[in-house]
Amino acid sequence: MDSLFVAVSCLLFGVLLRRLGRLPEGADRTISGVVIQLSAPAVCFIAARNMPISAEMLLPASMAWIIFAGGLAFFGLAKRLFGLTRETFGCLMLTTALSNVVFIGLPMIEAFFGHELVYVAFLCDSPGTSLVLAIPGVLLAAHLSPFERREGGPAKQVWLALKRVFSFPPFQALVLGLALRGVVLPDWLLKGLGHIGMTLVPLSLFSVGLGLALKPPKGAGRPLALGLAYKLVLAPLLMLGVIVFGFGNTGPVAQVAVFEAAMPPMVLGGILATDNGLDPKLASLLVSVGTPLAFLTLPLWRWVLAGL
Repeated sequence: MDSLFVAVSCLLFGVLLRRLGRLPEGADRTISGVVIQLSAPAVCFIAARNMPISAEMLLPASMAWIIFAGGLAFFGLAKRLFGLTRETFGCLMLTTALSNVVFIGLPMIEAFFGHELVYVAFLCDSPGTSLVLAIPGVLLAAHLSPFERREGGPAKQVWLALKRVFSFPPFQALVLGLALRGVVLPDWLLKGLGHIGMTLVPLSLFSVGLGLALKPPKGAGRPLALGLAYKLVLAPLLMLGVIVFGFGNTGPVAQVAVFEAAMPPMVLGGILATDNGLDPKLASLLVSVGTPLAFLTLPLWRWVLAGL
């Protein structure tokens, strides 16, 4: 309960300070940078050293690929039924067919499942969400973008996206932590990294709160409803069906994989949609409305998973 209190209060405090104008413009991006460069790598390094290595790890690693494929089917059908534009279809895919597994997922896992399962978020991210965004996500954005094809074409864009994945500090910390699993490190170093990692939950949710800009949907009601219905309800339902009927596994790691599928729309996916002219206003709405709404749906999903 104390972790949940920290998560909710930091998010709301960020929203409050944004409305009061107490911090300079762009403060949310600065704090996000601190989380990515300092807090998350410390947590990731410790998690990589301590997490169990087993075939069960394939569950969280496959989560992003499963819900992205489900999004293709769901939004493809919605495109035909409701006449969605190419730009709106691409926006929905890049934001709501991918989960915010780091900035929201990490603190929410700690709050609802405990610190010992935080490592599952990194398994959902590095081989999952980041690669889905970097490869099929970038290819889809390049294909649907109304802008002229960028120099080098989609192949170059995929390569640049992959470079960003491999240079992502939490990913590098994960690889380093795995490489040093058998090496005895001094207690002061591990404890120090643990203390640095404790800043992850408050800073990440504070930065998310600072970045939220809730606005009423102007003519975007249907795609907004479709996107949030898939992201917050249908995507975790799909993942739940896969882990129960496909893998026959309802253990803690499998439950966290479903829980990560229920996270709000992906911020980086929204940025990619915006950069490619894929309904930028809808992308902003999906993130801004979906994030606080997830704070209502995530406790319900935790209740459902507790009954498995």
